[in-house]
Amino acid sequence: MPFLSKEDFPASVHDDILNALTRSEDDVVTENVSRAIDEVAAYLNGRYDTTAIFAKTGNARNKFILRITNIMALYYTYLAHNPRKITQVMKDEFDRAIETLEGIQKGDINPVGLDTPPVEDPNATSGNGAPIQWGSSEPLGTDW
Repeated sequence: MPFLSKEDFPASVHDDILNALTRSEDDVVTENVSRAIDEVAAYLNGRYDTTAIFAKTGNARNKFILRITNIMALYYTYLAHNPRKITQVMKDEFDRAIETLEGIQKGDINPVGLDTPPVEDPNATSGNGAPIQWGSSEPLGTDW
């Protein structure tokens, strides 16, 4: 079972409206959920372990991130159906979700219960382990 599925949408939209938006094609929902997860993960990636966050299912999922992902997936579903008929409420919810993700990314908002990346060995080298060379070339000795 994925992090977010069609069964999670009734909290945000009625089944009949969702079926009308997607023409009862589950692939549309799956694609928009995947798109929303990728976008949320892009905002959380630097501070949290997104692989662990989005691997959870059922009651183990973080409700805060679930709601944001749900809003974004629903927005993309509305956008695919008819971009000119998106309600102002849906636009506002999407904008609020993006603002929240930007706040999380900056560190202004700290959701409770999110997995942080594993702590690396403090003695490990950073980057790819290649040595860093400091300095410059030998002076040429020419003066003008």
